[in-house]
Amino acid sequence: MAHVDARICLVTPGQPSTNPRLVKEADALAEAGYEVQVVACKYQAWADEADAAFSDRDWSTHWLHYGPMASRPRDLWQRLRRRASKELVGIVGTQSGLTERAFHYAIPELTRHVREVPADLYIAHNLAALPAAYRAAQAHEAALGFDAEDFHRGELPDTPKNDLDRRITADLEERYIPRCDYVTAASEGIGAAYADVLEIEPPTTILNVFPWSEREHDISDTGLATEVPDGKRSLYWFSQTIGPDRGLEDALRALPSLSDDVILSLRGQWSPGYEDAFRGKAEQLGVADRIQHLDLVPPDELIPRTAQHDVGLALEQPSVSTNRTICLTNKLFTYLLAGVPFVATDTPGQRAVVEDLPEVARLYAPGAVEAFSERVADLLAASGLSEQALQAARGCYCWEVEKEKFLRVIETVLSERAPKHVLQ
Repeated sequence: MAHVDARICLVTPGQPSTNPRLVKEADALAEAGYEVQVVACKYQAWADEADAAFSDRDWSTHWLHYGPMASRPRDLWQRLRRRASKELVGIVGTQSGLTERAFHYAIPELTRHVREVPADLYIAHNLAALPAAYRAAQAHEAALGFDAEDFHRGELPDTPKNDLDRRITADLEERYIPRCDYVTAASEGIGAAYADVLEIEPPTTILNVFPWSEREHDISDTGLATEVPDGKRSLYWFSQTIGPDRGLEDALRALPSLSDDVILSLRGQWSPGYEDAFRGKAEQLGVADRIQHLDLVPPDELIPRTAQHDVGLALEQPSVSTNRTICLTNKLFTYLLAGVPFVATDTPGQRAVVEDLPEVARLYAPGAVEAFSERVADLLAASGLSEQALQAARGCYCWEVEKEKFLRVIETVLSERAPKHVLQ
């Protein structure tokens, strides 16, 4: 039973439309009877329209602007402050206050903003939100939670070039995560990694799944018709950014061996220079006319649009970083909820879910293009896979299931109401 008088504040350095885990948690908490507020940052103009979709929710949002969405003087100051802080960390080492400024542009401003929102529990989404949530929790004698969507120190390759950034990240993790009253993680691997390096209790795994209700968003037939051209079958991949080291080269190299009616559909924004390089390779392979680019869409349109495609792609590359090896992204669960079978790279993070879905999902070793082609052809030739994917989503891999786990964590923490000792 929820503490109906409890106030909960969720904190993110991003925007709700780019952080579906935060939105799902906020919705679940409000539905359970908690008073919910969100502190978020505006820094990408393209996400503003999508953020408007959350204006009618049963939780309110407090906004902080930084980067291109802030005034020019503030943006310049925050950039200079971060650059100078990183240089100082390189000289004098990691220190409280300095490390935070070196890690993210707006942590000082976010900290002041969050402290103005009284709450009984602060939940940080993304590592940059954790110092702000921690300070607010201390100021208001509240509990503190952290959602580890990634293994942050493992997001960058372990190379000399990334040494400073990795040290800064590790310092924040070691400084704040052990002082949280609870930690959740987006995969078993991420939780195990943090339990190991920080010597904390294993975090509760909350999968990146979606509510069944997201299937019900109404989009016109005309709008959906633009997803896949008539007479084509679509291999589909989506992310905020279309760029290198995402496994897309495997799909491109496999395309010539697949039927001529199979196209590769990519949804997202091209990273600088990557579109020309990618389309150039497609031209060399003779498949330039089989590459389709799709614009980003509001979160509530993603499932219905995904459902128009034939095979989803989850192409995490373990060679990129430790985090890519152990993460379990929302792509897999988006495909299931859309009723779309999928092919995934064989990584420790993805393997368990794919092996639990032998009919609708296939694994292949990263870089094994021939195996990729075989797996795709196998799924395209099969029948009845959409129904099986939907059955798996509804019975196991949906937010309605994971939400209960999350709410039990919150209920336990609020029952104990025992914030950890003050950071010195």
